[in-house]
Amino acid sequence: MKTYKKQFFLLLCFVALVVAACSDEMEDYRKFTDGGEISYTEKLDSVKVFTGRERLYLRGVLNADPKITSFRVYWNNKADSVVVPVNRTKPIDTLSVYINDLEENIYNLEVRTYDEELNSSIPVNITAEVYGERYQETLYNRTVISNVLIGNDLTVSYSSMDLTTGVLGTEIQYTSSNTSEIEEVYVPIDSAMAFIEDFMSGSEYQYRTIFKPEPTSIDTFYTDYKSYTPEPKLTDPPYLLNSSYPFEILEGGSRWGTPLGWIHNEAALSHDGYGALDGELFDLESGWGEPDLINAKVYQTVILPAGTYAYSINIAETNYEGADNNLDKAYFTVAKGPQLPDVSDVETSPMTLAFERVNKANGLNRLLAFTLEETTQLSIGVQTTNDAGAGRFLKINSFELNQFSKAPYLKNASAPYKLASTGSRWGTPADWIHNDAAMSHTDNGPQGAYDGNSAKWDLESGWGQPNIVNGKVYQVLFLEPGTYTYTVTIFATNYSGTRGTSDQAYFVVAKGNTLPDVVDVETAEETLVYDRVDSANDNTRILSFTISEPTKVAIGGETTNAEGVGRFLQVESFKLVKQ
Repeated sequence: MKTYKKQFFLLLCFVALVVAACSDEMEDYRKFTDGGEISYTEKLDSVKVFTGRERLYLRGVLNADPKITSFRVYWNNKADSVVVPVNRTKPIDTLSVYINDLEENIYNLEVRTYDEELNSSIPVNITAEVYGERYQETLYNRTVISNVLIGNDLTVSYSSMDLTTGVLGTEIQYTSSNTSEIEEVYVPIDSAMAFIEDFMSGSEYQYRTIFKPEPTSIDTFYTDYKSYTPEPKLTDPPYLLNSSYPFEILEGGSRWGTPLGWIHNEAALSHDGYGALDGELFDLESGWGEPDLINAKVYQTVILPAGTYAYSINIAETNYEGADNNLDKAYFTVAKGPQLPDVSDVETSPMTLAFERVNKANGLNRLLAFTLEETTQLSIGVQTTNDAGAGRFLKINSFELNQFSKAPYLKNASAPYKLASTGSRWGTPADWIHNDAAMSHTDNGPQGAYDGNSAKWDLESGWGQPNIVNGKVYQVLFLEPGTYTYTVTIFATNYSGTRGTSDQAYFVVAKGNTLPDVVDVETAEETLVYDRVDSANDNTRILSFTISEPTKVAIGGETTNAEGVGRFLQVESFKLVKQ
């Protein structure tokens, strides 16, 4: 019993001490508040801060406190601040402020709300980074890997970038070929290529790369513009695809078809959706139960560098009559741009570079010459239009486009010769065409027509090397009409001309894409001029020839030898001059 009394006494003492302490604290509180209670305003809720260029944007939600008349944002240890008045308009308001003219740095912000009596809320603290010139100086343009321009179609390929830089994409400004106005396209960073279908050839485009330092940043950063002038992708010789009989068929029926590699407008596809092929022969035909051809166009588009060109057509058969029949028209046409002009405009269009109205009386071989002053996109082909019910046909064996060769005509034509490939001794000169027989030396792969010991152009057999049978080494040129001199300076040879019947060597100029076989050089119709090599003759050999029309020629040297015979033909230089 005594124990319980003792415990009860101790409990009373503890309660008395607590009450006394609380009384002291309340007294201190009343002294601090001058006898009043502390009044807190509601704090700003859901506070978010968004980074920017030398500024911040802060936003938060105010729920129910109607007494709030302002909020304040402090930074730099409260040395700087901004006060924002608050006008309550609804039970829940979103409050925000832009803080401008900040230096690039990391900021610790303190946000408080206030009422009219300047009672404040408890603070809300948040950290944000401001970006500026230091960040700007770290930015760089996305690297362009390539520009491919074909006609008005531009493809720009880009490298990848470090995404942690905040890169968003690329902005391109270019001149439209359709409107001549500046257009803009955006290429997101996850796209490796940009495709522009109306780029004005010959113009430049400029681009810049876009960044946001943080995904929610209120400001976008840009690199300086960088400019490019894309060079058109040139069409390689022989320029025209699928250009001779038998023409490859893209699609077709039992008789009529459509040739592969050619562009057709709808009017040209007049035979149940097919057109321009009769079997494997190129043919634009109407009448005899077939539909009329009205403004039919069949052509190819090429991009060519400056130069003079010849568009050649070999007609198989036609019944077009030129200006003798103005109801039915057919043209061979060369025009600037991605398509041919309409038939009615061929002769007057400023886009037309060359044309010929088809007339059966003019012969079957037609040639149109034209000159380009700069790299140009061209459309080259054929087009027709016919009177209702007229039976007309234009059957063509081949089309050909050639650039006239320019002086000095022959490439890599004197010592020291540039090599396309080489071994320890034997090599192959660049820019020359070689048949397999001329590549007779196995030295780091097949080699031919160059001897490293003499550093000369050389067709050589024997002394442990294979014999050469009908070996040909030459270049192909397209020449204007005129008289030419082909001069060959021999360094050394042991060929004996007509004194040796089994071993033959010739310098030859022949019409066409190749030299005639050695056994046919002296009799072939294609041969324009030849010289049989003989060590007894002077080492400077001069061959002259005349052509009366633009002509493709093969020009070079060729040899054939008996098994095991040691023969060499070493040449210091080749030269072609127009008189």
